[in-house]
Amino acid sequence: MGDLSSGFWIIDDDLSFGRALKRMLNAKGFRAEYFGSAQSFLDSVPAGESGTAVVDIHMPDCNGFELMERMRALHYSMPVVIITGQPYPKTRELAVENGAAGYLQKPFSGESLLELLLKREQDKASL
Repeated sequence: MGDLSSGFWIIDDDLSFGRALKRMLNAKGFRAEYFGSAQSFLDSVPAGESGTAVVDIHMPDCNGFELMERMRALHYSMPVVIITGQPYPKTRELAVENGAAGYLQKPFSGESLLELLLKREQDKASL
């Protein structure tokens, strides 16, 4: 199943949300790791890793779009799903323009994340 079988990297400064999403994904049989900052993710996960990055857009050290830029510059090839608890009208549009694989507004269920990524995999397969 491509990226889904490789697991998830959750990058969010909201500790309770990040840990809850990690537990839910682990309970569904997925590998998932949580990082409380963009820098801790970049320091721990090498560019060659596979999986899907689930990135909060509003973080104090580096916003989600900045992290996506840094990941591109460092040659990360994993898809990024942008998440936010503080949506602004253009955020979804900006996420897509910046190459995000998807966009979800908090609170969302783990099932919503999996459905978004499964649909993406199916769309890619039908090309």
